[in-house]
Amino acid sequence: MATRIAVIMAGGAGERFWPLSRRHRPKQLLRLLGRRTMLEESAERIAPLVAWDRIFVATGLDQAPYVAQALPQLPPDHILREPMGRDTAACMALALAWAGRLGGDPTMAVLTADHCIGRNDRFQADCLMAFEQAEAENVLVTFGVQPTRPETGYGYIQLGACTAERDNTSVYEVRRFCEKPDAATAQKFLEAGNYVWNSGMFVWRCSVLREAMKAHAPWLSRASEEMAAALGQSDEVGRLQAIFQRLPKISIDYAVMEHARNVWCVRATFEWDDVGTWTALARHHPADAEGNTVLGEAVLLQTTRSIVYNNIGDARPAPLVAALGVSDLVIVASDDAILVCRRDQAHRMKEIVERIRTLYGEKYC
Repeated sequence: MATRIAVIMAGGAGERFWPLSRRHRPKQLLRLLGRRTMLEESAERIAPLVAWDRIFVATGLDQAPYVAQALPQLPPDHILREPMGRDTAACMALALAWAGRLGGDPTMAVLTADHCIGRNDRFQADCLMAFEQAEAENVLVTFGVQPTRPETGYGYIQLGACTAERDNTSVYEVRRFCEKPDAATAQKFLEAGNYVWNSGMFVWRCSVLREAMKAHAPWLSRASEEMAAALGQSDEVGRLQAIFQRLPKISIDYAVMEHARNVWCVRATFEWDDVGTWTALARHHPADAEGNTVLGEAVLLQTTRSIVYNNIGDARPAPLVAALGVSDLVIVASDDAILVCRRDQAHRMKEIVERIRTLYGEKYC
């Protein structure tokens, strides 16, 4: 059987869950949904299929020490340190360079560290199917999630013919990738039945990804080769930084997947949520009789449909939150900052973080 590896993407700017998330502590290093960080859950979810000595985590230089602390089982040299954020295309170029050091033609699962995934048994069954399809055919395999609502914040994948089916897991040819739609288009996708959410997770043999890069993004293929030459050298960090600096900030979807014709999609049978904003907490934690989701110490009076998060699971204390006569708010208290916004504005965290950075530098970022 081919060598199987997993690369967990764990970068990010730490903006979407401000003030709890920061540059050195993005959401995958937070305990938003349970007692463990999302990164820990991601690694432990794939561990039954891929041994710890074949799991890699791609992250930023600033975040690498925190990744090592969260995953002590991980070999220290399996933390792939990106010198700067350049989205997932650059990340995959670096992962491919590292995989080349293993020899042979490994089959690589590319997983996310910041998504909520339920039914680990179904996730592992779907991953196993993806591994087998990628090893049997020269295809790039992705995972599509059955939509449950007309979501405008996700990309979609249109499915074609079914190519394989086993144990409730089905694999389809991909007709096309679709950009984030408007509300009317998202509703049509939902009703059509052959559109799925793009999960941003993949499985492929390294040789197949390498050929796809050469065909559709030769600049990315050349960058990966240069990264491979830099690894293990005395000036590795500086050389990688120079390579990353000249790369565009673009996803592997835009750079390669949308242009390739040999893309198959596993229709996921596991539960999935991008957990993109503070409002996602309401989907994963119970609400009180007034529709409030409260995590941590808070006193609410005549308050409805609000989300309150009070720094639970952190060693540093946060102030008590008290809310009176308000509705449809997100209130988040950390040890040094407090967020108050309307629920329908929670997707604009990047804007407020940019404003904070302009006024106060990196002090609160």
